[in-house]
Amino acid sequence: MKRLILAVVMLTGFLLTAQEGDRFRQRKGAKDMTPEQLATLKTKKLTLALDLTEVQQKEIQKLTLEQAKLRDSKRSEMQEKRKADPEARPSKEERYEHQLARLDEMIAHKAKMKDVLTEVQFEKWERLHKHKKNHPKSKRKGHNHRGR
Repeated sequence: MKRLILAVVMLTGFLLTAQEGDRFRQRKGAKDMTPEQLATLKTKKLTLALDLTEVQQKEIQKLTLEQAKLRDSKRSEMQEKRKADPEARPSKEERYEHQLARLDEMIAHKAKMKDVLTEVQFEKWERLHKHKKNHPKSKRKGHNHRGR
């Protein structure tokens, strides 16, 4: 009888944990969107935050689309590597090269944004960008992934 109760409790706990994970994945819907959709959403958010003109919106759309496509290709490349060898981990040199490439991309993106935005808009964009980097969603007030 004790074993039966223990089994039921364990099964219930497992099912509740699985459901919570499914809800978390559903909220992270960006993985299901195309790069074009992600670029459009990001452009609209920046338009609201920075009061962009039509010309700026088109330029930002191009930049964000380029960035989204690059991110998507890198994600699929990493998934292929994991499928080929799930146990393999990148070496220190590979991690260094990856970080170096990522930082170079960030520098180039920042320079392009500086060309498109006015000085005031660029300063505001930098503040928004730094806030997101320094305060991940899980640490921002009222944002936690478990709904507590």
